[in-house]
Amino acid sequence: AASISRQLKPHWSAPQGADAEQLVTILAFDLNPDGSLKGSPRLVKQDGVTPANRAQAGRHAEQAIRAVRLAAPFNLPEEYYDAWKRVSDFRFDRRL
Repeated sequence: AASISRQLKPHWSAPQGADAEQLVTILAFDLNPDGSLKGSPRLVKQDGVTPANRAQAGRHAEQAIRAVRLAAPFNLPEEYYDAWKRVSDFRFDRRL
């Protein structure tokens, strides 16, 4: 997870606005043995949505999906493929 997070960080830009720091987007995605995406990242859920930040919630999810697409292919140790082939709940928040 730490290695994936390091590779996502340069591509992640959280939306700005009222209460935007409260938004959390959870994504799931599958990876091929070479670290490339297998299919599209999927939105699992969003937390921290308030009336003030509802307008940014969709953008938050779009930015998270974009970050995963831009970071791929991920550089991960092939011998641990069984551990990282399915990322089931990666959390995107202001800090990542």
